[in-house]
Amino acid sequence: MRERAAWLRFPQPTDDAHTLVVCVPPTGAHGASFSSWVSRAPTGTALALVDPPGRGLRTDEAPVTDMSEYASAVAAELLRFDHRLVLVGVSLGGVIAYEICRALLAADRDVARLCPVASRPPTAYTGEAGPLTSADARAYVARTGLTEPELLQDTAFEELLLPPVLADLRLAGGYDGRAASPLPVPIRTVRAKDDTRVLESAARDWGRHTDAGWSEHVLDGGHYVHRTHPEQVIHVCLSAVADAQKPSRRSLLGLGVGAVAGTLGSLSIGPAQPPEAAAAAAGSDRAGDRPAQVRAAATAFTVDAADPVALAVAMIRHDTSNPGDGAVTLPYARMLQGIFDDAGATTEIVPTPKADNVHFFARVPAAGPTDKAPLLLLGHSDVVPAVGDPWTVDPFAGEVKDGRLYGRGALDMKGTNAAFVTALVRHLREGARFDREVIFWSDCDEENGPYGVSWLLSQKPGEIVPGVVLTEGGWVLNQPDGTSPMLASLTCSDKRSMLVQIDTGGYATHTSKPYEGQAVIRLARALELLDAYRFRIRPNTLSRGYFDALSRSTRDQAFAAALRDMLEARSQSARNTAGEHALKLSGHPELHNAMMRTTLAFISADAGYYTSIVPGHASAQLRVSFLPHADAPADVLRLLRELVVDHAKLTVIGRTGETEQQTLDRITGYLATPSSTQDTDIFRMWQRAVATTHDGVATTAAQFEAVTSAVPFREQDIPVYGIYPYAVERESLRRMHGTDEYIEAEALRRGTETIYQLLAQLRVSATPSTARAEGRTSHA
Repeated sequence: MRERAAWLRFPQPTDDAHTLVVCVPPTGAHGASFSSWVSRAPTGTALALVDPPGRGLRTDEAPVTDMSEYASAVAAELLRFDHRLVLVGVSLGGVIAYEICRALLAADRDVARLCPVASRPPTAYTGEAGPLTSADARAYVARTGLTEPELLQDTAFEELLLPPVLADLRLAGGYDGRAASPLPVPIRTVRAKDDTRVLESAARDWGRHTDAGWSEHVLDGGHYVHRTHPEQVIHVCLSAVADAQKPSRRSLLGLGVGAVAGTLGSLSIGPAQPPEAAAAAAGSDRAGDRPAQVRAAATAFTVDAADPVALAVAMIRHDTSNPGDGAVTLPYARMLQGIFDDAGATTEIVPTPKADNVHFFARVPAAGPTDKAPLLLLGHSDVVPAVGDPWTVDPFAGEVKDGRLYGRGALDMKGTNAAFVTALVRHLREGARFDREVIFWSDCDEENGPYGVSWLLSQKPGEIVPGVVLTEGGWVLNQPDGTSPMLASLTCSDKRSMLVQIDTGGYATHTSKPYEGQAVIRLARALELLDAYRFRIRPNTLSRGYFDALSRSTRDQAFAAALRDMLEARSQSARNTAGEHALKLSGHPELHNAMMRTTLAFISADAGYYTSIVPGHASAQLRVSFLPHADAPADVLRLLRELVVDHAKLTVIGRTGETEQQTLDRITGYLATPSSTQDTDIFRMWQRAVATTHDGVATTAAQFEAVTSAVPFREQDIPVYGIYPYAVERESLRRMHGTDEYIEAEALRRGTETIYQLLAQLRVSATPSTARAEGRTSHA
């Protein structure tokens, strides 16, 4: 008899990992079900894919139909590892992961977390299914859409697919979990909104199976959400993974940052309250969801904000990554609250319906009666997840190396938040009073979450009406040789974007019988056509002003000449030719390309679910970004469809319940919103501040290449200006939302000085300190 192969397969090295993520597949599947996770595993983690006998590379082995045998076999292989363990199980795999966890605990092996995904709890299984046959397996496959219906007519394929499905049905049918005991392990349940196979009540029943803390996370998608939305599921299962055993350095903060005081925070002005009460006030429906250590770590912290680099380090060490449904921002907000309370500002933490996802406000009142509307410093606290390509540093360690500050959010936009906070607090410590109210607002849902700026403004109508908003946006660019800054921009308008999906079809079949026109090949051809297309170069008024200023400030005369040729072109053909030439000479071609035209960004592709199946469907998503007052969204959509008509179907992905026309109308309305006027005292103060800190550097208004939270303000004719105040080069810009994101530490200090000098022009009492272009910071 042939010896059985290992149950665990490791697609990545485990030597350098601190956490082993054990992935238990759904009914009839094997470890390949998690293939999309391999490239997305966070730094410090390694996947252990469970490959049961009878499928995948083990098709010649007899399947296992006994739950105890299955769980014991996997647990036995895990016992040789000393890594922290996170168990993730999908569908039936959730219950199997629960039993693996029990087997490990019985062997005195700790488990950090159990994550059932789209899974019914143990108590849903009674062990009374009775005899099961291939007919039951065939019916299950047809009912659940596990494969294409025509594949069940293929005898060879049926012989490959049905045995593992039948084995898992028998395993589930013989399992009785009604007496399952609670585990001393935290459980995070993932439920998909469109999952028709796992009801909400069943998913929530997982809370009865742990006495170490339970939380539920609801994501978009269906029963196989781990395949369709891998980034979101990975984020839920693996974020702050160390918290299950001990407070992590990310949540405790303060290591090498400055004085850290563990004072309990409150959700509004008033006395401190215990963390359980704070969690309830923040909108949590169960204050005890998290272990006591984690709840204690979520208290307020006072961090020395005198140095913006040290403050940015502390901000980065808070993992506020947002997978799309909101982030955990309460500990971050409490840190800010401690800083501003010490400085004498009025603070407030505003909860949202999502637990621990909050907005933070610090208000500095005007020195006296004034007719000047407030200045709002707006910065989002959440960041995009740090998954995908492996980082060379811990993305949430805030490491400073070779003069660079690395970490998720360093560039976008915790560096800017640190500049805002340090500059404002420095004035307050100097006893400054301003000629208008100054508000710092750290919003929590900029990265596509539902409870961001628009939501809060709707909850507090008329309470936040600034005269000017300063948020993320324009750049300080260095000369081509990188020796010194050449141009500082303040953005007055944003691009807007639309998500579209491309679908191709064929028919599913056994891989032994491939055919021409397979869905994956058709998708590749459609994407190739889209990638080759170049939208016309059509800079709007803001971009034209920016490129004119750039042509005057760059030392590269060939680049300057190409920019002038583009601006002076009298035909679209000549403009396209000159613009393409300018992009080839630009030190920032990606940035400048986005400021000249409509762009396409390819986001994801999906096809296939079994190694012996030619899939009958393939899809990809891409984001179309529109330049205001350039191409009309409806015209762009029509053009894209014409490009791929012979290969694919293209559809618009709008908001829930929104028709395609409604999506187009909404985006067209956004694009028609007027740019912010440059005729304000704040704009002129920014120009003077740049002249103080960056001697001889030109300033200009500009078009932002991305999207911010500016729309609800601009729709009220409130000027919104965008600024990333630190100098950047091409390499750092390319790492925005990417791997090893960083900013130059000294550039952040000089940028903070720019914000300080801007605010100094609002002072009506006390004398500003005299630090200037060297970027020195006054430690008041």
